[in-house]
Amino acid sequence: MSHRYLGENLVFIISQPRSGSTLLQRVLAGNDEVVASSEPWLMLHPVYGLRDKGITAEYSADWALQGVREFLELYTDGLEVYDEGIRAFAQAIYSNAIEHGGGRWFIDKTPRYLMIVDDLLRLFPKAKFIFLLRNPLSVLASIVNSQISHDLSTLERFRVELLDGPAAILKAIEELGDDAIVVRYEEFVTAPEKHTRRICDEIGITYQDGMVDYSSAPPLEGFMQDRVGINNRSRPTGDSLDSWQQLLADAQQVHFAHSYLRALGRQTVEKLGYSFDELNEAVRAAADRAPGKVMLEWQVALLNPGQMKGMDQLAVTRYRHNLKHGPLMARLKTFLSFWWSLGKPIKWVFSNNNVFKP
Repeated sequence: MSHRYLGENLVFIISQPRSGSTLLQRVLAGNDEVVASSEPWLMLHPVYGLRDKGITAEYSADWALQGVREFLELYTDGLEVYDEGIRAFAQAIYSNAIEHGGGRWFIDKTPRYLMIVDDLLRLFPKAKFIFLLRNPLSVLASIVNSQISHDLSTLERFRVELLDGPAAILKAIEELGDDAIVVRYEEFVTAPEKHTRRICDEIGITYQDGMVDYSSAPPLEGFMQDRVGINNRSRPTGDSLDSWQQLLADAQQVHFAHSYLRALGRQTVEKLGYSFDELNEAVRAAADRAPGKVMLEWQVALLNPGQMKGMDQLAVTRYRHNLKHGPLMARLKTFLSFWWSLGKPIKWVFSNNNVFKP
């Protein structure tokens, strides 16, 4: 190839979900040199094409993986050819979007790029990478409040981002060194002009007046974006910095907050730039006064349905009944669900004439 595309016109925003990435993207999109969309999710499928886990398909992903690998190893110059194919794919689509938008850079803000950030670093070494960090309890609280609407039994949808995301970000920052553009949400919303200027300098674009106030800029189109807070304001503000403390309103959520801190560990929280002791003390103090009781264990909430055993399923059933009907009816409905589940195999045996045939 005469020219290897290495992401020279790309900016990736890497963050956990609910970290303020939509806000940061919206501010940067106010620059004439920048083109952005809601969330492209563009690079996930190509990268996962050579992964042996994390992907399913009706054509059988494991057979496809074997076939593609054998083809690349036996009939091409090797796996690097696949990487070059991804780069060509990316160049064609991103460059077309840039041409349509009339800018010089494309900002791709897709939170689940956490799962492939190491691949993005390898594929696009000349791209710019912005790492947006946020208080981990703020991330958890925002997911609980908005993404899963307080139904903690569905938290497993965000298991990878919550548990593996921070470590993936820290590893990528360490690998990039001085080239990593690190932004903390709390600092950004407190002094948006200052940090927007710094980010523009590190990308290599000119700061433009009016970027921070995005009220007059047209909103980004597309379904895959935050609709919770971005349209309620016209510029970054710090009025939600303490909103994570809503997570400490009852014993169930306090249990989740404490479990999440424990799962991340002191070292990870401190490397992210937050005080483990301060967060842990706030959770501990809340535990002494939080009403209610723990209905669903953290470990159970993070299991996908295929991993759940009988008692796990019963705990989820009881929790959901409690949410919908209250504690008294929850006990009755859970009791009935339990006996109904026991009765189904017995009913199957007798209805299919599977017993004691002469």
